[in-house]
Amino acid sequence: MGMRCGTTSAVLGCCALAVLCSITSGSADASLRDRQYLNEWAVEVPGGQDAARSIAKELDYRLVRQIGALENHYLFKHQTHPSRTKRSADHITKRLSEDDRVSWAEQQYEKQRSKRATLPRSCLDCPVDKLFDDPMWNQQWYLQDTRTSPSLPKLDLHVIPVWKKGLTGKGVVITVLDDGLEWNHTDIYPNYDAAASYDFNDNDPDPFPRYDSTNENKHGTRCAGEIAMQADNNKCGVGVAYNSKVGGIRMLDGIVTDAIEASSIGFNPDHVDIYSASWGPNDDGKTVEGPGRLASKAFEYGIQKGRGGKGSIFVWASGNGGRQGDNCDCDGYTDSVYTISISSASQQGLSPWYAEKCSSTLATAYSSGDYTDQRITSADLHNECTETHTGTSASAPLAAGIFALALEQNPELTWRDMQHLVVWTSEFDPLANNPGWKRNGAGLMVNSRFGFGLLNAKALVDLADPATWKHVPEKNLCIVRDDSFQPRALKAAGEITIEIPTKACVGQDNAVVSLEHVQVEASIEYTRRGDLHITLTSPSGTRTVLLAERERDTSSNGFRNWDFMSVHTWGEDPTGTWTLRITDTSGRMENEGQILSWKLILHGTSERPEHMKKPRVYVPYNAVQNDRRGVEHMDDMTEEQPIKAGAQSPQRSQHPPATTPEKKQANSSSPSLALLRLLQTAFNRQTLVDESQTPAKTSSSWGEQPLAKASSSWGEQPQANAKTSSSWGEQPQGKTSSSWGEQPLAKASSSWGEQPLAKASSSWGEQPQGKTSSSWGEQPQANAKASSSWGEQPQGKTSSSWGEQPQAKAPSAREDAGARISPQKLYQALDRINQHQRDGQDTSLYSDYSDGFYDAKPYRHRDDRLMQALFDMLSDDRQ
Repeated sequence: MGMRCGTTSAVLGCCALAVLCSITSGSADASLRDRQYLNEWAVEVPGGQDAARSIAKELDYRLVRQIGALENHYLFKHQTHPSRTKRSADHITKRLSEDDRVSWAEQQYEKQRSKRATLPRSCLDCPVDKLFDDPMWNQQWYLQDTRTSPSLPKLDLHVIPVWKKGLTGKGVVITVLDDGLEWNHTDIYPNYDAAASYDFNDNDPDPFPRYDSTNENKHGTRCAGEIAMQADNNKCGVGVAYNSKVGGIRMLDGIVTDAIEASSIGFNPDHVDIYSASWGPNDDGKTVEGPGRLASKAFEYGIQKGRGGKGSIFVWASGNGGRQGDNCDCDGYTDSVYTISISSASQQGLSPWYAEKCSSTLATAYSSGDYTDQRITSADLHNECTETHTGTSASAPLAAGIFALALEQNPELTWRDMQHLVVWTSEFDPLANNPGWKRNGAGLMVNSRFGFGLLNAKALVDLADPATWKHVPEKNLCIVRDDSFQPRALKAAGEITIEIPTKACVGQDNAVVSLEHVQVEASIEYTRRGDLHITLTSPSGTRTVLLAERERDTSSNGFRNWDFMSVHTWGEDPTGTWTLRITDTSGRMENEGQILSWKLILHGTSERPEHMKKPRVYVPYNAVQNDRRGVEHMDDMTEEQPIKAGAQSPQRSQHPPATTPEKKQANSSSPSLALLRLLQTAFNRQTLVDESQTPAKTSSSWGEQPLAKASSSWGEQPQANAKTSSSWGEQPQGKTSSSWGEQPLAKASSSWGEQPLAKASSSWGEQPQGKTSSSWGEQPQANAKASSSWGEQPQGKTSSSWGEQPQAKAPSAREDAGARISPQKLYQALDRINQHQRDGQDTSLYSDYSDGFYDAKPYRHRDDRLMQALFDMLSDDRQ
C-alpha cells in the first residue's frame, strides 16, 4: 500500500494534476455519437497573445478572445470549417497541436446544460406586518417569520437579525452565471454591476437576455433578483443582500462549450467575489458528466487567485433530478471540492420531490415544495415580479446572498473559511424529522438530502466576526493507493470490498488530522452503470453512500477516473482503515464488470481548526414553544387541552417536574398512551385520552410486544394458525389475506383507508372492543379470526386501536366527533410522532413509512402523496 502526499503548494502542483485529471475525465462519459462539434478550438499558446494572433493568421483562424482569466489560453474560430458537424476535425486539431508554438489544442463541442428550475405551481399569500414597502415582502416567508399560528415551525433563514446589525451585502460583488440579466429592471438596476457582467453567447459586454414569446430566458434575472432586489423601493420584494452589487453572465442561451464555461467561471476574478450557478448537466437520471479541462482549470484558478488570493466563492445548485431518480454524485460540478453545493427544503421542512441525494451536498436553503407550498419571490422579465421561482435554482442564490452578508462582515474570509462556516453553523433542527440523519465521528449531523442542514445567516455571520474568527489552517492533501491492486470482477448479487488502511500521511509535512473533503477516484467497467451501489466507511464508522442506484442509467460506459466526493466525514481523523464496498443488488443476473483502479484522496489540515476544538452544540434555534423533536416531558404537552369529565387535570408548570423513576421508565419506553397524547396535541388540541378509563395493564410500549395473546411485532409474520393476516407489504401464508393497499379477499376486512363494517370499531386513538387485538401494523397470533393489511380496519369483533390494547368496551368514532383529524395538522402530527424515535437511532416512524412507500409506484419521490395517503388512512376510518 503506497501513499503520496503534498502540502498546499503541492496541491497546486503535481497533486492537483492528479485531481484535475480525474475531474476532467468525467466529461468523457457524454455519448460521442451525440456530440455536435463546432468550428472553435481552445488553444494554449505559451508565447502569449501576439504568438496566438500569428498562429491564427497563418492557419486561417480568427482569434476570438482569451478564455476567461486563464493565462495563455485562447479561443480560435476556423474561417472555413463548418460551424457544426457530427464528426470531430481531428486533422485540424492535429495540425494545431503539432505547431511548436502550441502546447495544447482541443476542438470545442456543444454541452447540454439545464437550468435547475421546476414547473410553476400556485402560491398562497402570507399577510404580515410590513418591514419594507415592497409589495411582495409579505410573500417572502423564507426571510421572515410569516406564521399565522405560533404552533407552526419558524421557517426563515434568519437574515433579519443580520440586517439589523447593518450588514446588507454592501461592497460585495456577486455574478449569476445563467441565461442573461435584465439589468435595467427597476428593482435590480441600482445594484447592477457592469464589471461583473458579460455575454459569452454573443461575445459582447451586455448580458441582457433574449426575449421570446415563452419568456424562456427569465432564469438568470430571477436568480439575481433573489440576491440583490433593492429594498424599500415599492417594487417586487427584498433581496437577501439588497445592497450588494450583482452582475450577470449570459452563457446558457446558446451553444455551451468548455471554453464558454471556463470563461464564465473565471470572469474577472479579482472583482467578482461570489459566482452563483443554478445549472449543470442534464438531471435525467442517466448522465455522468463534469467540467472539462478548461472549466476545471478555471475553478482551480479561481480558488488560487480569485479575490486577491483568498479564493472565489462558487455556489452551485445541487440538481432537480429527484423525480428521475438522479444522484448529484454523478454531477461533477456539485461534486467538486471547489463548489458549495446547495440543496432545497420545502415550506413544510421536507425534502422536495425534485431534490437529489448525494454525499457532496454541503447545506440547504428553502425553495418550492408541492401543491399549496409557497415558492420564492423575485424580479422577472419585462420589469415584472414573480412569486413562482422554484427548484434548487432558487436555493443557490439565497445561499449566495447569505455568503455576501458574511463577506461584508469579514472580507478576509477565504474560500475554505466559507465552507467551514457553512458546515459549522447550518441547522439540523428544522429538518430533523426527515429520514437519513446521522452523526459523524466529529459529532456533526449530516444528511445526503440536506448536507449539514439549513443555512442560518445569523449564526454564520456571527461566527465570521473578524474579531473572533481564526482562519482555517493550510490545506493538505494525502493520496492513498495500492500500486499492487489488480482489477477485481463484480457480478449481480456480488460485492467487492476493499479495505484501505492509512496513516493519513502522519509524520510528513502535510499530515491530515482533521478531514474536509474525501474523494474516491475510481475506474469501473460495468454493463449497466445505474445498478451500481458504492459506499465508503470511515475509520470512525461513518458510512457514506457515494453512489446510489439510478434506474434510468442503462449505460455500459461505467466510470473512468471519476471522483466520488463526500463531505460526510468532515472533521474526523482519517487515520485507520477505510472500507470501500461496491455492490449490485438489482437482480439482473446478466450484469458484470470490474473495478480497474481506485485511490483515496484525503483533503484536510494537520491540526484542528480553532472553531472545531470544542464540540458542535446544536441549539433548536428554529424551535418555537416546544422543541418539535421532543425535549420536554410528555405530560407538559397536554396542559392546554380541554379536559373530559372524569379526567384528571394535569399540573401546569413552567418547568417540567422532577421525573420519578416510574415516569422515566414510561418516557423511555414511549407508552402508547403518551403517544396518543402527543398526536392529539398535534391535531387541534381537541381530545384528551381519558386516563381513568385506560387500565395500565392493557397498554404496551409503542413498538414493543403487547401483552395480548394474539399479537406480533410491527411488520412481522404471525405465528401459528393465523388464518387471515398479512405483514406490512408481504403476502401472508393464510387462506385469506391482502397485500398492502390491495382489496383483501376475507369477508371480515376492508381495503386500505376504507370504512369497515365492524360492529365495534374504534376511533383512532380510542380503545377498541373485542377479544383479540394487535398494535397498529402488528400481526395477530394464534386463533385471530380477522385481521387486515396495513392501515385497514378489520370487520367483526376483532379490532384494534393504533398501538393500544383492547378494553371491554369503547365508544365509536361517531360518538366523539371532537377527535376528528384536521388535514392541515398532518405535518405537525408527524413531527410529534417522530419525537418517539429512540436516542441514537437513525430511523423514525415517518422514515419507516417513506422507505416502504417509495417502493410502491406511483408514489416514488413524492412526499406530498405519501403524506396525503397517511392522512387518508387516519381520517377515512372516521367518516
